[in-house]
Amino acid sequence: MSIRRLLAYAAIYILWGGSFLGIRVIVATVPPFFAAGFRFTLAGLLLVGYSYLRGQTNMPRGSLRGGATLGFIMFTLMYAALFWGEIRVPSGIAAVISAMIPIWIFIGELAILRSQKATAMSVAGIILGFAGVVVLAWQAPSSAHGAANRAETLAMLVLIGGTLCWSGGTLLSRKLFLPKPQTLNAGLQMAIGGSLLFVLSALDGEMRRLPPLHVLLRPTLVLSMAYLVFCASILAFTAYVWLIAHEPATRVASYAYVNPVIALLAGALLAGERLTAVQGFGVLLVLGGVFAILTGKQVVPAARKVAA
Repeated sequence: MSIRRLLAYAAIYILWGGSFLGIRVIVATVPPFFAAGFRFTLAGLLLVGYSYLRGQTNMPRGSLRGGATLGFIMFTLMYAALFWGEIRVPSGIAAVISAMIPIWIFIGELAILRSQKATAMSVAGIILGFAGVVVLAWQAPSSAHGAANRAETLAMLVLIGGTLCWSGGTLLSRKLFLPKPQTLNAGLQMAIGGSLLFVLSALDGEMRRLPPLHVLLRPTLVLSMAYLVFCASILAFTAYVWLIAHEPATRVASYAYVNPVIALLAGALLAGERLTAVQGFGVLLVLGGVFAILTGKQVVPAARKVAA
């Protein structure tokens, strides 16, 4: 494997895996919707600006509407849920719940698009994934009281809702006209999604709860946000787009079960996050389910899809 491929895989494995801890650090001080809005508005505008500077802009008719639709579903809704949920749920657990996305996408391909065929391994993957999430929600590891346990369970349900939004947006994207190239497409979606997150922040009254400027400029917060904007949003995404064009999709999708491992290690080593044995078992179930889905998928032949 070439050095470029290795670096690209390292980006989507490590940079995306580390982003969950970065979010956890930020939302401990900054209101969640404002923080998410700042991240994606800045990252989106930088990507759009980069595309225009390179003269790589193509906006087919209806593409602005398509980009705005996905920006709302995949960035406003998904990341409102993720940033809000990480106030109450450890970053490693949030990463494991996010690993459910390939399972939701497969269910949509199976039941709605009819582009996949159910196999024994893929069905086992769905069962394992659901079982893992049930185990994770059943016992919240960091809470000692019933009310706190219920708050964490609610946060996990919100995180699951966010993954459903991202998965639904991914399926919907196949039917929409979108800007080209991918840098412009992603930048537009991020910028629109981020702007709507700012609107949500204002409606929730977060602007009145922002910490003072000297707190916002603390090195830990500045470095965490810089990591999310430049490393997790721009560099990792660019690497992902390049890999999709040069590597098998199933191999690239392996980030879905590597990211949670990176996030769990980062949370344990840098933030002191710990799992109970039962919660660890739930993590293994989810990762096993994702692996089974990605390796057991079987595309429906074109002739059969037409007949259906």
